[in-house]
Order: sequence, then structure tokens, then C-alpha cells
Amino acid sequence: MILTKDMYVPALRWRQGEYQALAGLAAAAKDRIAPYVIIPEVEFDFELRQLKKSVHEHVHPFSARFNRKWGQRPAWVGVHPRIAGEPMGDGRDVLTYVFEALRAFQANAIPAVPLDASTSMAASVAAIASTDGLGSAIAIRLEDLMKPDARTRIEALVTSLGLSLTEVDLVIDLGAPNFEPYVAFAGLLIAAVQRLGDLHNFRNFVVIGTAIPKTFKDVAKGVDQLPRHDWLFYKALLGKMPARMRKPNYGDHTIVHPEFAPVDMRKIKSAGKLVYTTASEWEVRKGGAFRDDPGQMHDHCASIVASGKFREAGFSSGDDYIAKCAARTAKPSNQTRWKTVAINHHITYVLDDLSTSGAAP
Repeated sequence: MILTKDMYVPALRWRQGEYQALAGLAAAAKDRIAPYVIIPEVEFDFELRQLKKSVHEHVHPFSARFNRKWGQRPAWVGVHPRIAGEPMGDGRDVLTYVFEALRAFQANAIPAVPLDASTSMAASVAAIASTDGLGSAIAIRLEDLMKPDARTRIEALVTSLGLSLTEVDLVIDLGAPNFEPYVAFAGLLIAAVQRLGDLHNFRNFVVIGTAIPKTFKDVAKGVDQLPRHDWLFYKALLGKMPARMRKPNYGDHTIVHPEFAPVDMRKIKSAGKLVYTTASEWEVRKGGAFRDDPGQMHDHCASIVASGKFREAGFSSGDDYIAKCAARTAKPSNQTRWKTVAINHHITYVLDDLSTSGAAP
């Protein structure tokens, strides 16, 4: 898989809101994205004080669902570190189990491995790469990129995977840093990346980050805006990079913070909200507790439609649902559906951004 300059890498935890958003994209949008999928940790049952499922029960449906939702389109697939070392019911590790099942569907899935992967995980990914011949992604966190031994560690991992750099996709995950001031942060990142050598040696080069908050508790009720610092920084980064330096493809964590985890809903009444991506901000409409007043979503949607920033119902399936909910011809559904709506619109909007910004590589 070779990314073209206008392709986008949404990083997604494989939860219902995320995979339904993918499945609902228009075919033209699907052709221009390469999802970076992480199989998430097992959710916790706060009432019973135990995990809701075993690792095997949690992971087993992934491959069939991936096939239904994404088919044979390309994607990277990794696993959350909390379950990466846990055995499946037959004793195999998660990635080995998943990729064997994905082969039955002829999936175009590429394993993703973190720079600090254990020896056993690296061995599993090496075996997957040898069998499938699709290479691997290596994900490096910002804190590791800034260390002087980053290049040496990458080369060592590539060797242990039995691959060459041309078979490896370098994914730099910035997490959720303080992007400002953009130009200063861009200078630091460029200097760190240059220590890795010629970036053209890698098959693909991607930078992922997010400015979405981990929680929306500090976001004002009613109408509020959150700057899309990750996107604004990316444009500043491209502008500061030397002419001959390889430009990264853009990726982000859509509208979900990478460290988001379900909370004890017996103690917290999550607010009804709509997060709507625009050119430089997320328009947020937030009300009271959703389960006490699901109908508030009609007003949130009507506010977005009347804001002057609504793209139109035909822009994405998410926008279509917003328009219908604003007109009260669709029900307010549930909070997972609103995550799907927001992510579906966001992915479509980012693709539009990339088409008009002269992006990488």
C-alpha cells in the first residue's frame, strides 16, 4: 500500500461508533483513506467489578466484523497494549489469531507494531509479515522520537521483523501535545525526524495527532468552539519543512481522544452533545444529561444547520442524519449513534481539506 498525497489516515479504536462511521462513508471517501485501527482493551463492568468479557470473547468477532465493515480495502491493524500480551483461548497471541482469521476474508490488512514492542510481539508480527508479504507499520511516540537512539531502535525493530525499510510504514503518533506555537513545535519535530535519516527510505510516512479533549466536561454548555490545533499545526509543519524533505501524510484520532475509556455511567450522566468539524474548529453543541433528555439533539442539530457552517445533507451520511434530526424527521437515537455521525462527517471533511490544501507527501 502506497499512500497518495491526498490520502488520510484516521486512527480508530474498533468500537461501534468508529466502525459504523467507516462503514457509512461514501465509496469515494473510502478510496482515499487508510485507517489505522487499534483493537481496544476489554471494557470494564463497573457494577460487577470485573471485565465484561474475556480477551478471547472480546477479540474473536473482530475479523468477521472488519470484513463486513471494511472488506478488502487496506488498513493497518494493531492491538491495545493492555491486551497485546494476553493469550486467546487456544493460546495464540491476539495479532496471530486475528491475522489468521483475516486471511480467510482475503483482507488487505497490515500489522502495526509499536517501537517498544516486546520480543514476542515482534516475532508474531515478523511471522505475519512473512506469510502475507505486506510489510508492517512501526508506530513511534513523540517522547521516543525525541530520544537520541530513535533511529537505532527503529533499525533494530525493522531487522527483528525480517523487513527492509522500504517494507515499513513509519507512523509518528504525537498523541495530544500542546501544538502551540505551531512554528516552534514544527521546528522541533522536523529536527527530530531528520535524525532518522532519509525518510524516502520508508514505504509510507504518516504523522498522527489530536487536539480533541479527553473529556468534554470543561466545554461550555450551549454553543462552543474548539480549535483544530492538530490540523492547523500540520499545515504549519508542511510550510516549514525543507523543500526536499519528505512530507508526511496527515492522520488524526478523529473526534475521540486516544486515551478515551468508558466510564461508570451509574455515577456520571454524560451530556448530550454534537461535535461538528469545520475549517479550523470543532463546533460543539452541548446540553444536559443525554439520558434525561434525548430530544435535546433536535435542537443541537438545528443549531448546527442554522450556524452557516453546515455543509449540506448530501455531504456525508452524518450530515444527512443531522439534517433529518434538525427537521425532526429522525429520532435522537443514542450517544453511540452521535459518535458515528460526528466521525463520519469529520472523515469526509478532512478529505475535503486535503483535496484543497496541497498536502503531502
